[in-house]
Amino acid sequence: MDNWGMNRSDTPGIFARAIVRQLLAATAILAICIGILSFDGVFSRKFHMQASHYLTSYDSDWGPAIETMVATGLWMDSIDKGAFEVVAPKDDDLYLTLPVSGTVIREFGWIEISGNPQKLFHSGIDIETDVGTPVRSALDGQVINVDINDALGRFVELEHRSGLITVYANCSEVLVQEGDVITQGQIIAKAGISVSDKGQLHFEIKEGDQPVDPFQYLNFLNEAP
Repeated sequence: MDNWGMNRSDTPGIFARAIVRQLLAATAILAICIGILSFDGVFSRKFHMQASHYLTSYDSDWGPAIETMVATGLWMDSIDKGAFEVVAPKDDDLYLTLPVSGTVIREFGWIEISGNPQKLFHSGIDIETDVGTPVRSALDGQVINVDINDALGRFVELEHRSGLITVYANCSEVLVQEGDVITQGQIIAKAGISVSDKGQLHFEIKEGDQPVDPFQYLNFLNEAP
């Protein structure tokens, strides 16, 4: 019989041993609790009150704890759990760096504009910096669009392996072309000037076509130099 057949036939034994160990542990814990409650003392009364509160109070939400136990396989020990656990790869790609050094002056979301009674949705963040400051790619990716329009000014879009799209807008100059493969931290553009005559970069992150808050992804420990 090959090794795969041997490992497969041993699976019921692994489950049986795990179940027996967990039953013994649960029995021991139950015995300790009963022992404490059988004594009439200050400690036992306090224990009883606390246990009653956590088990019956509406304020005690056991949902997250149960979900964690199910998700992590807490019913098995670490050795048995490793035999069945599928480990997802660590996605370091999602730690994006700030594309320019500066100050975030406008955040993602609904904002109020002076002189406009209605709130406007701001689909990224605005970073105040010096005019001409190098703009660096927040993540490895590929240039999918270089263009200019009234809303974004001169801008460049990058698509990333993780499925994210980053947009660098209000640039005075774009230094890359469509199809270029870009590494994280590579200079791709230069910051332009805003309507207030200050240097500024508009930065967006999109999941597909949906803009998301860049603060969910940005790693401020690794800002652009």
